[in-house]
Amino acid sequence: MKNKYRGISICLIVCLIFLSGCSGNSKPVVYESTTEISYSWWGNDDRHRYTLQALDIFTEQNQGQIEVQANYGSWGGYENKMHIYMRSHNAPDVMQINYAWLSEYADEENGFYNLYDLKDIIHLENYTPEELAYGEMDGKLYAVPISFNTPMFYYNKTIYASYGLEIPKTWDDLFAAAKVMSRDGIYPLGTTKKQLFLMLVAYLEQIKGKESVKADGSLQLTKADIAFMLDFYKRLIDEDVLMPIDSFDRNAFSTGKAAGTLAWISDAANYCTPLEENGAEVIVGDYLQDAAARKFGWCVKPATMYAISATTEYPEEAAKLLEFLLNSRDMAQLQGTEKGIPISDAAKAALQETQKLSGYEKQADDMRENYADRLEILQPVLENESVYDGFKVNADYYIYDKLSEDEVVEKLYEAIY
Repeated sequence: MKNKYRGISICLIVCLIFLSGCSGNSKPVVYESTTEISYSWWGNDDRHRYTLQALDIFTEQNQGQIEVQANYGSWGGYENKMHIYMRSHNAPDVMQINYAWLSEYADEENGFYNLYDLKDIIHLENYTPEELAYGEMDGKLYAVPISFNTPMFYYNKTIYASYGLEIPKTWDDLFAAAKVMSRDGIYPLGTTKKQLFLMLVAYLEQIKGKESVKADGSLQLTKADIAFMLDFYKRLIDEDVLMPIDSFDRNAFSTGKAAGTLAWISDAANYCTPLEENGAEVIVGDYLQDAAARKFGWCVKPATMYAISATTEYPEEAAKLLEFLLNSRDMAQLQGTEKGIPISDAAKAALQETQKLSGYEKQADDMRENYADRLEILQPVLENESVYDGFKVNADYYIYDKLSEDEVVEKLYEAIY
């Protein structure tokens, strides 16, 4: 018995269910016990609110049979808490996980449950084999993706149009825009340090036609590769294409100081809605390419995933909850697109019924789908904070002429390896 996360409430639950039939008489159904399972997630207050509402509905639908203990909080500290849960084999029965955790815990004996063993309960037909592949390892399904996430370009079309410029499709288009906009102190693009790193990796792969990550998931950036990325970063800054990273925030985009941004699909509304409210027209742009590109370079990942603990004592009850979270109309209507555009066909159909499948997230996700066969899986190492933060901190010594390129390449090589 796992203290705090699961247990059996030994009691008699009497549920009166009115059965329609020939007699029309009601008949009492007696449940000898109620199974209590736990579900953990992270998020903001809005996510907590609608998730708790959904759990109330699930409990009512399974009255007398399943109760759910909710464990939730903000992102801060959640990852460390999950690490403790998994290592102590005391994980919640059902859990929201990050894609990067799949490789960290799935291969452990007490990691995640093989969901293919529960396919009679979880309607996996709502997903394509390609979509389920994101949660597979060694032929076992350890997690199901909720939605997809990828870096996406968003532009202030009003500003671009005012200069007689088309929305960029190539890197050269950005540099051409900078020559015009810089006179008025406007940058064609602004972004965060993580997106900067992913963008530089995409450019490297396009031009050199190489993989930046090995098959085992580790980085394979040479010193020459790092120098190549540094040179492009410096050119972006020197030619006023990219707003200095430390000066950029969402407000810079919403006020027109940056005429474009690179952000996750899941952040589309956060960036675009304030700009629209300020009277500008916003447009989702194509993935930037080079005319001589040898690879596409851009990647996609599951935004978040659901998994069941391998040590759960109640796999069938946990599977019923997972099915509800992924595919039920009730959950889909409450959640909307807060976690992104759902991958589940059933969830998408539920949102289409009430015209909830719209907005900037939908536009960005449609763009992702246009390139689905070219996008590669985003390897977790590229999102490692020590990697992208180490790159930004050390690269700035060269970008702002504090150290030579050779010196910074050495520092960066040590920092990311």
